[in-house]
Formats: sequence, structure tokens, C-alpha cells
Amino acid sequence: MSDQRSPKTLTPNPLYEEARRLRLKKRFSQNFLTNPGVLDRIADLMQMAPGETLVEIGPGAGFLTERLLPKAEKLIAVELDRRMCQYLAAKFPSEKNPQLQLVQHDILSFNFDEVPAPRFKVVGNLPYAITSKIMFLLAGELEQRDYPLRHRIQQLTVMVQKEVAERITAVPGQRAYNPLSIALQFWFEPRLDFIVPSNNFYPAPKVESAVITLIPRSDPAAVVHDMALFGRLVRTAFSQKRKTVRNALIGGNFATPEIIDQIFESTGISSGLRAEAISVQSFGELSNAFGSNTGQN
Repeated sequence: MSDQRSPKTLTPNPLYEEARRLRLKKRFSQNFLTNPGVLDRIADLMQMAPGETLVEIGPGAGFLTERLLPKAEKLIAVELDRRMCQYLAAKFPSEKNPQLQLVQHDILSFNFDEVPAPRFKVVGNLPYAITSKIMFLLAGELEQRDYPLRHRIQQLTVMVQKEVAERITAVPGQRAYNPLSIALQFWFEPRLDFIVPSNNFYPAPKVESAVITLIPRSDPAAVVHDMALFGRLVRTAFSQKRKTVRNALIGGNFATPEIIDQIFESTGISSGLRAEAISVQSFGELSNAFGSNTGQN
């Protein structure tokens, strides 16, 4: 990725210059992606088919919006900043862009029932401070087996902080693997598409970013009988990451040591592992075994 604050001998980046002219507000955590190549890559990732609807979270100055408009049958851009909505309305007049619907609203309270399509795709550069809230708004909490919005989303492609992207896409055995990994991987197939260095933004954030894509699974990653028990098991197992999963469960009063040993022996899963080494499927087996033992299934 090229540094857009490059020497004057390089060709000026018009998107960078446009972003510089805007009066940004700190409370909206506005960092505009101004690298045309990266914007093109994100737009291409959406793989829009004829007739598909797209929801863009936080369009900002419309740099990605401009690339999405030719691809979408309907593009709903949800922007909190009233001033940026006015800017977008002038930039993309409705008579020339009838497929664009600008909505001034906080995405956290946006009514997705108003999206006029049974299924749709979501894209956006998420504010770092509320990334988790937005992700769980769209994906639902781990324990929510029936979450209507999850069933409507065809694809979720978002820019997040690199560290968060690594957690969401981590596999067992990696240090980044944690309850967030399990919560989203249970319902979605995530992938880390590419890293975006901070110099691709104006103003440049202090951390690197990454683009990730989540595709809903046709079936959950594991067969789980009691989602509440499963969620409690995962949280307790990770509550003391330096300990083995057995000791973490004992320390968290999940069950008696005798029951815990019995469950691990019956499932064939090693109680000497740490939580970060246990797959979603194995957590599912453990949860079902605990449920059967305590009569919760």
C-alpha cells in the first residue's frame, strides 16, 4: 500500500485531498479510506449479482459508495453525521443515482426491517470504538439460536482494527483465538481478506486495519443442545487463559472436579489443554456432555 502523504513529486491523490477539505468531527471517529486500489478491492469482494441489495455502514465522504453504486440494484447508506449526509446528497443527486437511499441514523438503532429485500449484503468501515456492538447487532449473540437478522445477511464485509480481525478469524492454537472467535465462527465462516496500513486513511489512525468477510453458515459449526450452557462453558474456559481448561472450569465453579474429569474422559478431549487449543466442535461436545450429566439436555 502506498503512503498517500507521499513526496510532492508523486501524483496527488484526489480522494486524500477531498478528505482533507472536510471538517471532521472527533466524536464520529472519522477516518476516511482514500486509497483507490483498496476501495476497488473492497467493492470487488462484494461480488454483487443482479437484483441484490447492499447496506453500507458509515459511507462518510462516499469514496466506497461511488464504487458500489454501479454494482448494486439498491444501496442503502446509513450515516450518523448529518453534515456528511448532506455532503453525500449533493455528491450523488437522486436523479442520477435512483438506486441510492441515504439514511441519517445511528447504525446501532437502525431498523433493518426497513431494508426492502428478504436478504442483503453489508459492507462498511466500522468505528473502532463500537466494532463489537455492531458485529453482535448484525450477527446476534452466541446464545441466540434464532436471530432473524442473521438469517437475512448474505455477506458481511467490514473494515475493522487488525487486532479484532485476527481475533475473529483465529483458529485453535493461535493466541488471538478467544470467545469472540467462537461466537462468530459458530454462525459464520470468517476470512481475513487483507491488511490495510494506517497510511491509507485520512486522518491516519494509530493502528493498522483489516478487511474481513463473514459468510453465514448453512448449519452451525457444531451441534449444541443448550446454547446458554455452551456460552457459559466457553466464557468460563477462557476466564483464566493461563490455566488448563480443567483448572479454569474448576476455578470458575462450572462443575465439581469429579464431574469435570468424568466429562473429559468420556469425550476423549484432553483436560490438560488450554481453552485456546480447543475447537468450536470440541466445545460443543463438552457442552452436550455436561448437559447430559446434569440433566439439562
